[in-house]
Amino acid sequence: MVFTMIGGGAHRLLSTVRHAIASGAFREGGELRFYDLDAARAQVMAEMVRKSPEYRANPAEIAVRWELTLEQALEGADVVSVTLLAGGAYAMNLSSELGWSYGFLGSDNVSFPGAFLALRGAPILLNVARVMERVCPDAVLLDFANPVGVLSCMVSTYTKIRCYGICEGHNNHAFDLTRLLTGEDRFEPGYEVLVAGVNHASFITEGSLGGENLFSLLDRRLAEVEDPIGAIEFSPYTGEIPRRWMRFGLSKILSLYRERHALLFSGEADGFSHYFHEDALVWHGEAPGHDGELLSDDAMRRLAEANAADRAARAAANAEFEALSRRPADDIPWFDPARHVFCSAVNGDVQSRIVTALSGAAPFRVAVSAPNTGAVENLARGMALEYSHTADASGLHPIGGLRVPEGVYGMTASLAAHQTLLARACYTGDPRDLHEALLAYPIGADTAAARALWKKLLIASSDTIAPSYQGLADILK
Repeated sequence: MVFTMIGGGAHRLLSTVRHAIASGAFREGGELRFYDLDAARAQVMAEMVRKSPEYRANPAEIAVRWELTLEQALEGADVVSVTLLAGGAYAMNLSSELGWSYGFLGSDNVSFPGAFLALRGAPILLNVARVMERVCPDAVLLDFANPVGVLSCMVSTYTKIRCYGICEGHNNHAFDLTRLLTGEDRFEPGYEVLVAGVNHASFITEGSLGGENLFSLLDRRLAEVEDPIGAIEFSPYTGEIPRRWMRFGLSKILSLYRERHALLFSGEADGFSHYFHEDALVWHGEAPGHDGELLSDDAMRRLAEANAADRAARAAANAEFEALSRRPADDIPWFDPARHVFCSAVNGDVQSRIVTALSGAAPFRVAVSAPNTGAVENLARGMALEYSHTADASGLHPIGGLRVPEGVYGMTASLAAHQTLLARACYTGDPRDLHEALLAYPIGADTAAARALWKKLLIASSDTIAPSYQGLADILK
């Protein structure tokens, strides 16, 4: 197997590759290719992989390459992944703060700021797909760049490449449900679930644990324990702020289950907050002012300070990672739980498990974003959805007979329509298509606040999106 990683300097990929090797994806050998605009980061990643205990113990040779052009990185690949934040963290954070300042969600996915992130990422994904059409047309493309539902739909609909959006939230239910069912803050690998919806707002349509019906288990727990969230004993590695967010998210998972008879698959805030919009705004806290060109002067100053601190933290993390790469292999703390982003291969992420399945080592049931093939029976074909597939040596195969729960159907259909239309706008570059996609967003799209936000997002994104989209300003006059 040849596995190419675009954005190959991303630290999280070390855990991905280690788990894939340990799971047998490269039992017969193969090749790992790390492509990054910063070639030095790709080289450090390659050196860490070659020192890892999983690589050294693999029964067959694995070639590791990093000094590559994009075309060389993609030539003959079997699986390609893309991990990046288009436009950089500052552009995303500015867009998110603008969203909150106008009374909308601010995020990198299911939101108005997420829509503009799609415009920034689309040319990158399209370029990768066009090169793949020439040099590895049969390869599978895994998009880890948000918004994954939009970008995977665009590539799959408008190119010849099979593209699937993947999300680390795939593992969230194995933590969240365990916290609710047992009070323990741990990963439980035994859940068997079927899923349908949109990324960050998908729902479990069928499920079991240890042969027992998942919904029956949850009903029993709720009948026996008055406050299942208060009963959770969090891991010492979970900080207080993450605990607060987890409690908030778990409370909304339970509200959706009790009130709408729908069990959320993954508790990302910008997904479930569409059902609790006012609560989300209150929970977020005081929004920045927007009385300046973009935000207020004070808000822009605080954002610049936060961006400088983030850049410093990233530089420190890169330096630490590089320093680790220079140590002898046996002196690297490969299994230190405090360094899980860098070094541990516990659980395996969604990317490593798909790669392992595609290698033929072990089939894997996975929820990915892709245009609906008809597998989700109560939503239209071609819509940008997240739903269950089986991954094996011959590819990813939709699991049929899925239906979005009735209590969340309207919101799901609207979000899917918004993301499907946005995929078209990302491909065409037409501001009229963008306008139609924004109007399809289900919360507040017909308000003056939304139109004012779109204008500000155009200004904030002027250096990072195609100039043609500035025509939206004329449409909004």
